[in-house]
Amino acid sequence: MTSIDTIGTVTTRDDHQGSGTEPHRPGTTPRTTATASRLPLDVAENAFRLLMEGPQPLSVNGAKLCFGLPKREIPLDELRTILLHPLCARTIRDEVWRHLISQSRTHRGAWTVTAVALALPMLRRLVRTMAEQVTVEREDLEAEVLTCYLEALERVNLTWTQPLLRLFRLTRFAVLRAHAVEPPHLLADPDPVGDRSLSYPAGHPDLLLMDAVRQEIITAEAAEVIGMTRLEGVPLSVYCRRRGLLYCAVLKRRQRAEARLAKALIDGELSAASL
Repeated sequence: MTSIDTIGTVTTRDDHQGSGTEPHRPGTTPRTTATASRLPLDVAENAFRLLMEGPQPLSVNGAKLCFGLPKREIPLDELRTILLHPLCARTIRDEVWRHLISQSRTHRGAWTVTAVALALPMLRRLVRTMAEQVTVEREDLEAEVLTCYLEALERVNLTWTQPLLRLFRLTRFAVLRAHAVEPPHLLADPDPVGDRSLSYPAGHPDLLLMDAVRQEIITAEAAEVIGMTRLEGVPLSVYCRRRGLLYCAVLKRRQRAEARLAKALIDGELSAASL
């Protein structure tokens, strides 16, 4: 049976597929092919390779970082192999990725290169998926994915579980936003057809929302959601995607705000006739 200590000597095909490097062998450093690729993700892979060839390659202390890792200094190229192995527990992956993201935010430079390199299998899969959804040159698409991923490194909440999955989602949403010429066709609004939502009066319902905010019946954030998704016709899913918000959370927030608006109208605290 393979142990976590021997995982570092096992490589994963998906990590190197289409990366312009040869598979890593124990005790060696991957070599680039004769013609170096200029694709952004291949450039990132090559930068990581050069980083690990330096006199003092980056490593982590497995004993201090996370229970379950080898209790020694682990070079980051070996750490990548460990994380990609199916025997690696999700708790280990989560803790390692929190550390990588924190180091990237704090120290930038080599740690950001590492955070990109260790995510390359995910980023390559994302590029393949996005290539079927957007019409753009491969080099431009990889550059867009890489840019969005670097932004996600700064935005992702480290208190959440599965930080790598969160990075994937934030990156994907950002790429879709960048190419959403017709957003409603990219992601249909999952609001039910028979949605019995509050019916807004004719005239100037935006003034009603402003009055509700002034009276502290609803918050300004809730008024914006209602104004954009009910009055301006922006699908709630598109609104959430553009702002990186969770659909279910915003849907519940809108429902609660509209319930308060309906009660205020019934109780006479708000008057549509005055608009």
